[in-house]
Amino acid sequence: MSNLKKATLALAVLALGTNAQAIELITNGDMTLSLGGYVKAEGVFRSPDDQDSDFEGSIRESRINLKTTTLVDDKKLTGFIEGDFYGNYSGYDSGTPELRLRHAYVQLDNVTVGKTWSGQFFAVAPRLTEQLDFYGTGFGTIAGSGLYVRPDLTLHYANKGLRVTAQDPISDDADLPDMVVSYSDDISNFGYTLAATARDANTGVEDELDTELGLGVSLATKLTLGDGSLHGSVYTGEGMGVYSGVCTTGALNPGNTLSCDAENGELVSQTGFSVGYRHVFSPKLRGNMRYGEVKVNNDADTSINIKSANLIYSYLPDLDIGVEWRDRSDTTLPWRQKGQEVEVMAKYSF
Repeated sequence: MSNLKKATLALAVLALGTNAQAIELITNGDMTLSLGGYVKAEGVFRSPDDQDSDFEGSIRESRINLKTTTLVDDKKLTGFIEGDFYGNYSGYDSGTPELRLRHAYVQLDNVTVGKTWSGQFFAVAPRLTEQLDFYGTGFGTIAGSGLYVRPDLTLHYANKGLRVTAQDPISDDADLPDMVVSYSDDISNFGYTLAATARDANTGVEDELDTELGLGVSLATKLTLGDGSLHGSVYTGEGMGVYSGVCTTGALNPGNTLSCDAENGELVSQTGFSVGYRHVFSPKLRGNMRYGEVKVNNDADTSINIKSANLIYSYLPDLDIGVEWRDRSDTTLPWRQKGQEVEVMAKYSF
């Protein structure tokens, strides 16, 4: 069958909604081109503490990606590009969905470079429970911020359990990339990831744009227990607010990164933790409970936590239906208000 016919057939299968994972479009010698992603429809019942309740629906989280893999002199070369529809977004009520670049990277053996997950994300995400909240998945960890989880440029070197990351710095006046070094291991039914972070963080003095070196450490774990698993993480350090999502001034937003990690011209430390439990009730039904909290050692003793619980039912192998309840002790983003939410969703992966 010609490559064109293969591509046409694969696209036709996708259009019919037949279950598939990473649909292979073209294979030409040692090169493969595949298509993946998912379509997610969600409805959120919101009950903010300080505003009227409302309901909003969205398909923005839906995403599509293309991946190429090629063998060159026994080396695996991978290219990946992905987009979702959160462009032009400042809350559920903001305009028409627009395509946004999520990932665009090249990987050669152990080295990855491009726009992709941060080193903080890799240090905690594999150990977390499954969440439906797009902007609150890792709250309580060093990767709790949905705003800076995929830097514009990231360089990863990964070898067995070791990962060394240099990424585009968030501070405008930084002299060095933001750095993460992590090590992961799995021993029987227990897995852990230990990480250290370093970044030139702004001291909050706007007319000087001074920076100081902020250091932090993180530990994320997962313990498998029969049909369930316990998940936990803890971190502490300075210069971590832009990645955790909580600043000395409260919740992080794109306009307060200058003063996020500092108070009175000095960097301020913070500590965060998360605990969760995942249970598989049957081959089709699973559920998760989670609590995450961040405390900042500033004058106001800023503290924010999120509680959540969900049930996810696999109606078909690639079609999930889910419901999630969550409660925020304070606003975490302008469109993530203090109070309770209930999300219902349907997600078809291909």
